[in-house]
Amino acid sequence: MVLKEIIQRIQSLYSKGVQSRDSRLSSRHIYNKLLTVRTRLLSEESNKKQKISNWNYQTLSCVELIKVPLHECICIPSNGCEVLRSKYKIPKPLTGMNNHIISNVYSIDGSIKYSEVSILEKKYSKGNKYTKFKPDYYIQNGYLYITQSLRGPKIISVEGLFEDPVTARLFEQYCENDCDECNNCVSPMDLDFPIDSDRIDIIVEFAVKELIQAFNTLGKEDITSNSVDDGKQERQ
Repeated sequence: MVLKEIIQRIQSLYSKGVQSRDSRLSSRHIYNKLLTVRTRLLSEESNKKQKISNWNYQTLSCVELIKVPLHECICIPSNGCEVLRSKYKIPKPLTGMNNHIISNVYSIDGSIKYSEVSILEKKYSKGNKYTKFKPDYYIQNGYLYITQSLRGPKIISVEGLFEDPVTARLFEQYCENDCDECNNCVSPMDLDFPIDSDRIDIIVEFAVKELIQAFNTLGKEDITSNSVDDGKQERQ
């Protein structure tokens, strides 16, 4: 189901629940609540080690890599390796009990799959001739780093559960157009919301309940943010 349809359902139920003509609720505020509820449901599943279906995942299919300055590298140049970094910060993934939920990082042709390591693990393995060229990655300061041989690919794909599905999709749109502003992008409101279809009613119910509860607690609202409404998104 596309995002605007879910937001319209929530807005309709919310308006009936608060019984007030003065109530104002922006699409952005509803979307933020959707993210909160979705994150809670998926994190609970992950912590219980339940299988999360593929419908919840998104793929950043073309993540461009650039060579970073030497001061960012943890490899010794004489080891014959380089560290490549994603050109832009990747959208923030959801986190489970132990770590963020990134399921796969691989070359765009699928021939190379990268395993996640911590920066400390990579640092201590750099002198091991059996592991120093192993295809792996780590994340630091929002960027994804790849340690590989000099002939490795410069574009990779990243699959995972992301905190903000719109941000993840806009990341793709901007990268596909290679521009600061995307003139041919799909509106965020017309994007599919990545959640199992049998979970939509649950998410709508929880979101409406929490929004009405917040309204009754505060007694009034003045929510005017329209980042989702007009489809604008700041590029990282």
